[in-house]
Amino acid sequence: MQQEPLNLVEFQRKFSTEEACVEHLFKLRWPEGYRCPRCGHASYCFHTTRRLYQCSKCKYQVSVTAGTIFHKTRTPLTHWFWMIFMMARQRSGLSMLSCQRMLGIKTYKTVWTMGHKIRKAMGDRDSQYQLAGLVEMDEAFVGPKKPGPRGRGAKGKATVVIAVESHDKHAGFAVMRHVPSADSDQILSVAQDKVLPASNVRTDGWRAYQALG
Repeated sequence: MQQEPLNLVEFQRKFSTEEACVEHLFKLRWPEGYRCPRCGHASYCFHTTRRLYQCSKCKYQVSVTAGTIFHKTRTPLTHWFWMIFMMARQRSGLSMLSCQRMLGIKTYKTVWTMGHKIRKAMGDRDSQYQLAGLVEMDEAFVGPKKPGPRGRGAKGKATVVIAVESHDKHAGFAVMRHVPSADSDQILSVAQDKVLPASNVRTDGWRAYQALG
């Protein structure tokens, strides 16, 4: 079952301190308890000065932020977590200047770099997601208004295949892909890449969708 996102009050309560953020990252990295990345040993000690976890067996040291967008950051994790929360929940977009003012970050370069890393991480995550359950697919033709046929007969416009999860009359995750044309090969390629097998796909009956089976 998909977990409901935290509201503003719940988020502030859960991630109000640096320690709470570190604990959350620790659980994400080692959900079943610490394991040394080098030898797999389960025992460790924590260096409070360098904030590193050291394996008790091979002495390998690792940071909880290693390999993440927070690696070697000098900005408090609480600021990072708040910025992720605001960017993820603000549907109309969020300016970096607004983030800088709200979080009290000194330089615009710092907040811009943070925003760039967060957007890339969100894009990388979304690129791996596959739609499931009931999925609705259709095409759209994007471009300036021109005289002549509309819809599939339109010329000089970009063709975009769209797939959206449908949950009790509410839209879920969505995928959009620019394709050369709305033929069966392109539609099948999008479906195989972004829709899980055994999902139910609803279309408008256009013959190209018959390739989905």
